[in-house]
Amino acid sequence: MLEKSFMRLGKFSQRNKKKILVIWIVLFILMLPAATLLFTDTSYNVSSSIVTKNSPAYEANKLLTDQFGGSTDPEILIVANNTNLNNSQNVKNLINFQDNVSNYLKSTNIGYTNTTSIFTVENSTLYSFSKEIKGLENGIYDLNTLVLSLNLKGENSTKIAQNSTFSAGFNKIFTEVGVSNLSFIDNAISEFNHTKSISKTSLYLAVDYSYNSSINITKGNPYLKINDDYYRPYLYELNNTTSLMPLVTSTIENNSYNHYPVLPSSYSSSSLLSPSNNTAILIFHYNGNLTVAEQNHITSIENKYEKIIPGSSYYLAGTTVSNDQLASQIQSGMIIALLIGIVISIIIVGLYFRSIVAAFVPFLIFLLSAVVSGGINGLIYKYIFDKKISFITPTLLLILILGIASDYSAYILSRYRSERRKGNKNAIPESAKWAGQAVFTSGATVALSYVVLWVSNIPLFSDAGFTNAISAVITIIAANTFLIALMAQLKDRIFYPAKIKEGSKLPFEHSMEKVANFTIKNKKKIFVIFVVVTFASLALYAETPTNMDVFTLLPPSSGIQSLVVVNNSFHYDLFDPAYIILNFTSPLVIHKNNTYYYNTTEYNQILSIEHNLSSSGYVSDIYGIGSPFGQTVNLTSKGALGALNVSPAYSKDYASATNSYIGNNSHYAEIVIYLSNIAWSPQSTSFLKSIESKYSSGSDYKGYAGGLTEYLNNAYSFTSSSFSKMVPILGVAIFIILLIQLGSAFTPLRLILMVMAAVIMSLVITYIIFFYILHLPLIIFLPLFVFITLLAVGLDYDIFMVTKVRENVLNGMTNDDGIKNSIIESGGVIMTLGSLLFATFGALYFSGIPIMQEIGVGLSLGVLVDTFVSWMFFVPSVMLFLDKYNWWPSKMRQTEK
Repeated sequence: MLEKSFMRLGKFSQRNKKKILVIWIVLFILMLPAATLLFTDTSYNVSSSIVTKNSPAYEANKLLTDQFGGSTDPEILIVANNTNLNNSQNVKNLINFQDNVSNYLKSTNIGYTNTTSIFTVENSTLYSFSKEIKGLENGIYDLNTLVLSLNLKGENSTKIAQNSTFSAGFNKIFTEVGVSNLSFIDNAISEFNHTKSISKTSLYLAVDYSYNSSINITKGNPYLKINDDYYRPYLYELNNTTSLMPLVTSTIENNSYNHYPVLPSSYSSSSLLSPSNNTAILIFHYNGNLTVAEQNHITSIENKYEKIIPGSSYYLAGTTVSNDQLASQIQSGMIIALLIGIVISIIIVGLYFRSIVAAFVPFLIFLLSAVVSGGINGLIYKYIFDKKISFITPTLLLILILGIASDYSAYILSRYRSERRKGNKNAIPESAKWAGQAVFTSGATVALSYVVLWVSNIPLFSDAGFTNAISAVITIIAANTFLIALMAQLKDRIFYPAKIKEGSKLPFEHSMEKVANFTIKNKKKIFVIFVVVTFASLALYAETPTNMDVFTLLPPSSGIQSLVVVNNSFHYDLFDPAYIILNFTSPLVIHKNNTYYYNTTEYNQILSIEHNLSSSGYVSDIYGIGSPFGQTVNLTSKGALGALNVSPAYSKDYASATNSYIGNNSHYAEIVIYLSNIAWSPQSTSFLKSIESKYSSGSDYKGYAGGLTEYLNNAYSFTSSSFSKMVPILGVAIFIILLIQLGSAFTPLRLILMVMAAVIMSLVITYIIFFYILHLPLIIFLPLFVFITLLAVGLDYDIFMVTKVRENVLNGMTNDDGIKNSIIESGGVIMTLGSLLFATFGALYFSGIPIMQEIGVGLSLGVLVDTFVSWMFFVPSVMLFLDKYNWWPSKMRQTEK
């Protein structure tokens, strides 16, 4: 229906060829700087990219930020694995490693602030506790010396007890020593009678009382514990030292971790050291910008210490590090995939046209489309949308442009060559009329498909929908203007050094004639095979599970590997806990007379939720109001209010920790869930799905789950629901476009259904390869993106065939002859186009990025099935069956005649 419009466009481009070529070149130059924005304004933060707006997890994240604080300064994390800290030499080496990294960071401009590790925590713990005990120990020692001095002067116990100096000193320590003043004096005299030495007696009793006192005062301490076997010897050293810090440093550096006298509690150490003491986490805090060069230098330090500590391995991590690593891998994979796709495209086109010049024409169209559409997209995202694009977008964008630019260029060039072989002097307008129209129809469906993807707001992929739609439009315009102008300028030289001979046969014409005859002869058998294969594929497709396991399909990096190593060593996911935000109708806490009182009803409800969650084997630890240090804390009931039932010495510590799980608005509470399995594992995602009823709502509260696992669950649910809606919406939209273009109601429906069948066949083959053979997870984005892309791109060849059949019928051929002629004349170019697109999408496999590999294989297999199976056999057999109903309700032959 648009033939005349494209004929006029072809003539216009032919007349104004030089102006059009100049306009495109100027546009290319102007857009080149803006095109780089697509690569500089890209987000490589996978966790934030999968958050679905307005989902429960999204709401939970907003509440977490509003009620419990935002982000902190960036961190560099180093996971040191197989560094057994029960070995004193390993301890010394790892401390040296930590100091080397810290000293290097101090020498940079990243704004290094401090280091957190099991050693810094141990240093702080041991120093502060030693300082407290040192004062007690000195007091006891001096008091014992006084007692024995007075006793040697003939004073008895009663007289000594009345001594003012003794009384003042004893009053300072009596609560710690746990005995009366007379017992203290008698013990000193008795021990002196045994040792006959004031100094020995004083030292022994100072150590003994300090030891017993330490055991008592650490009961209920949530931050540290006494290492009984090694604490008493340390007290002797502590008594003899005059400088505390050197003793503490020496103790930490020259002993194995399990021999330290005072250890951080499991609460303090469980995020820094594995239970076996074999894996340690070192955290380096900074407030500036960390460069890739600085990361590489840290890696060089790691490599050095891997040799110093045999069998050890180090994993550099942190948000900035992980993002930079992913950026490097994605960009490297994109370059590899593009280079392979470009080279193969040039080879295939060159061989098909037997021309060096024609070989580079699709590449030229690709360059123009990529830069111009890249510039437009970059400007829109930076200055209108004001957001960064997903890391997956640039690769998919460039690969798509390369594929459709190659296809559209080769198709128009092929039609031009075909017209020239017929001796048509109006070859360029005729090519624009039919091939340009087919390219427009194909490109319009591609753009429409990606617009649907964009408006659906699918995590990770919605950006690709918008950018791809823009690029498809630009590629259509480039093919129908720049390419037509280039052909008009070069004429037959565009096929140099090949010569165009009038009446010569088309490439693969003889082979395609055999295919056409075979299809016509066996149309019933082929139709039956098509139906059987389609339904068998549909059954396997429906049975094969998909998921949201994005992280397993990311390229291996130290950032990702560190998460797995820590999960395996610590036996829980330290870095990505789940959390639940509870919103109560009543406040949770009241501060009265310097004491925090808690509403018992709400407190006990939280305790109940925490208990229900912790009873699961999929949960490692629970932290919240009822378990501020990982252990349940009950209330001492005071009517409607209650106070924490803990040791009075640590009540402020417990109150502070408890209140950290209460929001700025005291109606909100947080429960943190450390999962036993890594956040993206099937066990974790299934568990989070199963517990919704345990927290989601009560009579006086509402709950929201958040964290990476819940992000993944919400993203999967949203994507799955959107997918089921997108395909029929897209099918209807494409149907309307084809209805208008082809003037037929039945053919568009048949085209869409048959492309869907080809897509399902290709997906099943992909599932078999990745899921059933390689045992890799199938991310839900695979069928979604393959469906969206191939429903449009896969229609290309069918549209090209139908357009040619329609042209033949309009020119007086019967339906059967029109189909046969279309196979013969279009077969060579369709096989070439299919090979081009297969190679282009297949190049994604060489990117080395598993998520891209799955999508690339799915797309390339879809093109392969559509080109060499569906287009050659299935589509013609169905069209032969339908006969005149292909064009229903139109009656084109009669009308056109």
